[in-house]
Amino acid sequence: MITRTKISLLVLYCLMFSFGTSQKLNLSFSQHVPYSNDYKPLSCISYKSNNILFQKKINSKYCDLKVNIFNSHLDNVNHFNVLLKDENFIGIRHIFGEIYLFTSSSNSLETILKCRVLDITSKFLPPKILFTEKNKSGHLSNYILGEKTFENKFHFLVELPFQNGKREDIRSITVDNKLNIVNEVYNKLDLLFTSKRNNKILLSNNGTVYLLKKFWKKGNHFYIYKLGQEIISEVQIKLNNKKIAALDYFFNSADELVIAGFYSSPVRFNYEGFFLHRYDENLNLVHKNQYLLTENIVKAFKSSKEVRESGFGVDKFIITDFSLDSTGNYYLLSENISKTTIKEETYWVSSGFFVIKFNVNGNYIWGSPVPLNQQHKDLNLIGTFLVNSNHYKRYFYNDLQNLKLRKGIPAEYGILNYCGTKHVEFTLAGLPLENINFINFPGKDSEKYAFFPNQLNPSSNGPSYFAVLNEKSTNIMLAIAK
Repeated sequence: MITRTKISLLVLYCLMFSFGTSQKLNLSFSQHVPYSNDYKPLSCISYKSNNILFQKKINSKYCDLKVNIFNSHLDNVNHFNVLLKDENFIGIRHIFGEIYLFTSSSNSLETILKCRVLDITSKFLPPKILFTEKNKSGHLSNYILGEKTFENKFHFLVELPFQNGKREDIRSITVDNKLNIVNEVYNKLDLLFTSKRNNKILLSNNGTVYLLKKFWKKGNHFYIYKLGQEIISEVQIKLNNKKIAALDYFFNSADELVIAGFYSSPVRFNYEGFFLHRYDENLNLVHKNQYLLTENIVKAFKSSKEVRESGFGVDKFIITDFSLDSTGNYYLLSENISKTTIKEETYWVSSGFFVIKFNVNGNYIWGSPVPLNQQHKDLNLIGTFLVNSNHYKRYFYNDLQNLKLRKGIPAEYGILNYCGTKHVEFTLAGLPLENINFINFPGKDSEKYAFFPNQLNPSSNGPSYFAVLNEKSTNIMLAIAK
């Protein structure tokens, strides 16, 4: 007689067998190109049957870029550097069928926003001045770009110069597909200026523009504003007797602004619980919930002694993804990343990550920890990444624990792997199942390769782009996952 328990065990076994075997990503690789450790892959854009890889110099206050252009066969057909010593890098956007580089420059009187269009046969063309804002008392303006367009409109913010003791003011600017300004609105916020500002421009699915502001005053405070009108109302994102530690956002199919994140413990600044809010187009709150972190998550990363000493919550975690699956469920991902010193050498470490799942209405379904033991001198190899082609959630990562194996990387990971790649997916009940990915990297037998665990085109619905680095950090190649 087959009991219900036996049926459940059989189903679990089948799931583990189907998910636990080696999985193969559908990957294409470019030619290898030289790499320098003081640059980091920034983005990759599909453009006119080419793939444009941008790398940005780390910790440079100027615009210092490397550009590689790969054709449809992923051959490196052009490359050049962009060094603008008197201009600050603002961003690169693929809008109105072109790729634009946005920078700013300042003189004693004003701060100027410039843009340059890419000519893939040569370089970026000469700049066009897009907007100019006057400086005040030696303080400069700052520009914040939107991420995308809507109906041939693109939006950006102008953070006006700092004025001590006065209310912060901004401009929201709209340009058309010829980059001509078609709307400009000045707004003064209720909050006072701070020396460091954290503003982000959001664009909904139907083209509504919002400002998301992070404001520090004895802790984080978050506000949202609907822009495009002379009088704007301030909506504070608040929890019941808790301080928000971090949050992320998403616009769902109903064009609601969905905000989810974590609140901190009263004992210390960590993640003690999580929440999800849904707002309609006019920023009316239509759904709200908050929950304490589940015990299984906390115990996966913290001992009972640590809980007694520093409070219930997890430390040194950051939000790295908030997104939907194909059926509209929400997934909030948080990863542990920190530094440690071993024998006078600095290492980046991660004890793993955890995922919170909400249903289409924003109600909590499950929370699942994935403990890992990642350690490496190079931060670029630590973390998770996703692939667009997966219709359900899979979180990929470099399996750095393999570096401790005396016999090297097991054969089931593929050829020329520096550490091997795994991914985790979840059963309907939230049980995490680890999987080995079989990947054959192209290259010399004397070199091995690993992923930069950051998607280079996260806003795209098409193939996913990644950079792949060799173990000597002397060359990289582009990987496309379809």
